Amino acid sequence: MSVPAITLQPPVPGKPLSKQQKAFNTLVSKIHRARNRLQQWHDAMQRAAQAQAAQIDPKMRGLNVMRKELLLALDGMQADPRYNKTDHKRLRAMIDALGHACLSIQHDAEIEAILNRQRAPAPEQQESGMDDLFGFDKFSQTNTQETQEADAPEVDGFDAETDDSAGFHQRHLNDVEKRPRDAQAPSLRAIYRKLASALHPDRESDPEERARKTALLQRANKSYKNGDLLALLGLQLEIAMVDAAHLSALDDAQIKDYARALKTQLAGLEEEITLIEHELHLNMPFAASAGKLDPRAIDTLIEDELDALERVEGELKSVLSRKAEVRFMKSWLREQERASQALAEESWDEALAAFEDFLAEELSPRRRRRR
Repeated sequence: MSVPAITLQPPVPGKPLSKQQKAFNTLVSKIHRARNRLQQWHDAMQRAAQAQAAQIDPKMRGLNVMRKELLLALDGMQADPRYNKTDHKRLRAMIDALGHACLSIQHDAEIEAILNRQRAPAPEQQESGMDDLFGFDKFSQTNTQETQEADAPEVDGFDAETDDSAGFHQRHLNDVEKRPRDAQAPSLRAIYRKLASALHPDRESDPEERARKTALLQRANKSYKNGDLLALLGLQLEIAMVDAAHLSALDDAQIKDYARALKTQLAGLEEEITLIEHELHLNMPFAASAGKLDPRAIDTLIEDELDALERVEGELKSVLSRKAEVRFMKSWLREQERASQALAEESWDEALAAFEDFLAEELSPRRRRRR
């Protein structure tokens, strides 16, 4: 539903706008921009949910099958005398990483039994860089603790709660509808009552006119419920209850009251946009590490995710094809350990650098403000 453009003009030609009129027009522009961005987000959410359900989830299920195959192979190597004590340490690390990655996607009693046989690592070691080697942490849909504690029914081996991308967009819309709203501003109530009186369909004898007013009244009801002042003003213009000159001639006190309602409306739109970004971070694995999200970049993120999954699949296939080669597996396990250590050191260096920057900022002399 399009809303007529509402911009206050000077009631007297050549006279500048008042402060309140300028504030009103600025808020109207911000609301239109927020609405456009919100629509972009709704469209992006729909595409993201479809891609998650149709492309990403099936690919992750396939990767999970390959991860389990590799995990079982590594578990069997622990009984092979050709692998020494150091090899066993590396095997346990990889089994732990693969096992937790698999369980984060779906429950598997066989994998749990294997992990229970392993020595329980210290809690701070479970988040080691080893998890990053095959993108385990990036592509996990829930953490291991949530997976182990969840009692939700499964569908085709996938947690029903996790594998619900198709309903994510609708759940968001339902959440928005359920959010409590403050009592509507007096200006909204006054406009709504005038519209309700003018559009009451029971006063019309003509069936077509009654149907038209019923539809308009439904729009007014929805706009009032949502605290949408612009939509209510737009309806007044649409049915010629008022005209643009009438709005521009309102006194500053009335315009200030309208501006308060517009600020509340803008805050609601911005809150909804923030909620969408938060929900995407929580529900869409490919968005979890993307930082600040932009609806225009969702398609690129989806493509990057699918490319990354393809690379993970290629590496898993390569390792599985050579799992019987002891010399290759020893070398591969050694490289995984080195990569894990490098990732851990890199994370530590980044944290240390950030802390040093913080100290430098806090300890730097500050200029005194001149009085």
